[in-house]
Amino acid sequence: MIFIIFSLFALTSAANECPDGWIFNHDLAECFYVSEILYSFDESIKICDSIGGSTVTVRNSLDNSAFIAMFNTSVLQPWIGTRRNTTSNTFYNIDQSYFTPSLWAVNEPSVNGDCVTFRGVQSTGLQITQCYSLQPAFCKQVPALCNSGTFGGAYTMSGVVTSPGYPTQYYNNLKCSYLINSPNNTYITLNFDPYLVEAWNDNVKIYEGNQSVYQNSIGTVLSYMTSFESQANQVLITFETNYRITQRGWNLSWKAKTIQPTIYLSGMSGNFSSPNYPADYNKFDEQVYIISAPYGTQINLTIDDFVTEKNHDYLDIYTELMSMKNETYAARLSGNSIAPYNFISNDYFLGFRFVSDGSLNYRGFHAYYNVF
Repeated sequence: MIFIIFSLFALTSAANECPDGWIFNHDLAECFYVSEILYSFDESIKICDSIGGSTVTVRNSLDNSAFIAMFNTSVLQPWIGTRRNTTSNTFYNIDQSYFTPSLWAVNEPSVNGDCVTFRGVQSTGLQITQCYSLQPAFCKQVPALCNSGTFGGAYTMSGVVTSPGYPTQYYNNLKCSYLINSPNNTYITLNFDPYLVEAWNDNVKIYEGNQSVYQNSIGTVLSYMTSFESQANQVLITFETNYRITQRGWNLSWKAKTIQPTIYLSGMSGNFSSPNYPADYNKFDEQVYIISAPYGTQINLTIDDFVTEKNHDYLDIYTELMSMKNETYAARLSGNSIAPYNFISNDYFLGFRFVSDGSLNYRGFHAYYNVF
């Protein structure tokens, strides 16, 4: 073994992503270590194993380009985890990954040995080397780049999840998962803003429950489709990236909403109120009311009592069923200076959505209507 001074100027370090002494390569999203001591091929394999890594193999042209950039100023050629099968006279990667013959340097493979090093200068690529030669060990390990985990809980109604590295940049070759749980009797709304990923190749998928199976799919996030809603209180989100091109990533805001059956009113007159009225409504309430009158009639609404947390808890009024689906309201009422309030429909339909957040609670509202 020979001791040398060795450095990789082409790599950029990333704090907390690799162990001390290892250097992170953003293009490959892996940590690399090049020994300062020279070893034989078999010794280098043991060294990489002993420090929690494995010997590097050149899997594709992206690896090849990255390693050229690492070693383009070094005359030393690190060991690569590839060797010759002396029985079949073919080469294989010791990690069982696919060996790419097109990555040989010019005039290689020669007959001058059964092991392989990487040449980063002049004629670059894989080069045959005698296995007893002394070269740097070249090791890699996959860093913990994913911020995967379980979020929310039995008493948590909202939260934020971001892609790894947001808002700067996420990494290649990710396979991350995020499980969000909310209290019983709630469902979860999801909103990605911003959502900046490599189109078609890097993707976020959403599933009901805790398994990423087709029958549980809610949808795939797209640039024009960034809001989703679950049917129950658990969603699984997966984020996968390929081996090239990254972006800033995404920021996900999620909220749990209480599942309340819609209240339908169809008489010629009637009344309705916020949950628990005249006692205080609950935190994170969402209640929908729909008044349907005979065709050709109109609805006269009167609110005679209204007290909510201003700008946070509100009652939206809708004049069409379709407007309720896309949340285009005709009026939003909030605060303690609303009542008395009167509203006349254009036709035989009125819809309402009452929403409260997780802070202050008041008695809410009471309303009555008649059809004419």
